[in-house]
Amino acid sequence: MKKRIFPACVFACILLLSSLTWAFPSASVPMPLAVRWWGQSMVSIETFWNLTVVIDPYNLKLGAYDDPQLAGDLVLVTHEHFDHNNVEMVRGEHVVLRGLDKDGKVQMFHKVLDRLPNQDRPAVVDFNPQATSTENALVVKSIASHHDDQQGAQRGHNAMFLIETCGVRLLHAGDLGQPQLSDEQVEQIGRLDLLLLPVGGVYTIDAEQALTIIHQLRPRYVIPLHFGVPELAVDLSPRDDFLKLLPKSLQKKTVPGNTLALSAYRRRDIPSPQVVLMQPRPWTMPDELKTLFRQKEQAARSCVPVYQSLSVNQMNHRPANGTHTPRWNVEHICGRELGFFTQIFAGVDPEMSHIDLNPQQMPTDYVAAHPDWSGSEEARQIERTQAFTRRFAYLLDGLDLNTKPDGSFWILNRLFRQMARHYPEHTDNVKEKFLLPDWPKE
Repeated sequence: MKKRIFPACVFACILLLSSLTWAFPSASVPMPLAVRWWGQSMVSIETFWNLTVVIDPYNLKLGAYDDPQLAGDLVLVTHEHFDHNNVEMVRGEHVVLRGLDKDGKVQMFHKVLDRLPNQDRPAVVDFNPQATSTENALVVKSIASHHDDQQGAQRGHNAMFLIETCGVRLLHAGDLGQPQLSDEQVEQIGRLDLLLLPVGGVYTIDAEQALTIIHQLRPRYVIPLHFGVPELAVDLSPRDDFLKLLPKSLQKKTVPGNTLALSAYRRRDIPSPQVVLMQPRPWTMPDELKTLFRQKEQAARSCVPVYQSLSVNQMNHRPANGTHTPRWNVEHICGRELGFFTQIFAGVDPEMSHIDLNPQQMPTDYVAAHPDWSGSEEARQIERTQAFTRRFAYLLDGLDLNTKPDGSFWILNRLFRQMARHYPEHTDNVKEKFLLPDWPKE
């Protein structure tokens, strides 16, 4: 009988996993989402399920900011000013929801963006509290407000968007012009994890009024929007005017690039909100890290076609030779990447947590996480995993690639190389099953 020779890295991985499984937390930890600021009031929200919402895309005539070449599933427009309504700039097949109707009044809606497992495309439908939606759904609700301090008589109206997904609640205030919110608005908004708020004055509330709104809503985080920068075509007060007014009780949180990780996992009562300072462009990755990411992602991408054509029955097939099902192999390769990288991310940012989705190691112990997922959906899980790690790569900023980060079992560059080997190794195992006598035809 021909002996099978396993690479040393496989033995090391098995030993590591068997010795450390006890330390891993529950797989029910909420997935963090990424909130990105692209300039002016343009923001994107990206979930692990790869649902992307883009809010208030600006016109390039605004100056100062470039085309971020962003794709989205849903585009939200708070009002019809040129620096907020350039929906044509957003790539992809997307649904557009406008905050104002043709008469300039706020359109009151309550919608759900979701894509069910095994479906090709996400859909936007009316919110129905009796309907069953997945844990991945994104819910958006419009809230009426004024663009000025004269009940809309000067500059009209403005829709604020309250968004809830992944256990997190956030509000994009658009071009809010009210010096303070009404009790009814505060009640409609409720608890907030993140407030996206204009601070530049002139066409919106100014710095002092922004502080009033923050005091009313008491969010965990605030991202200042709509302020003056060099080469901007409109005259707004700079962000520094807002920062100078911050009381000492309001802490500042500076993140590399334009991304904030946000999770329900670390929600807690805090004495005051944190003001997040970011740049309107993504974090610039060092060249060596770019190479490591590219190698890992190419290896993962090469595996996707192998699973895409497999049926649910084939994904769940338990070979007579006692080896793992194809589904176990996908869950394992994705679970290991998420597990090892979130250990590192959690050591940098308390909003992140260690996410353990790795299945049981032995076939007799294994219970599939999603036994009804097709091969195409499991292939999407590979793509989602790659997108997740890249989405939060800014948390690797300043880390030495030749050392072990806090909380990690891996030296960084070795982890990347291990993942680049891991995907094809397990996918080759799956391809071998296609040749077994008991492999199902469909």
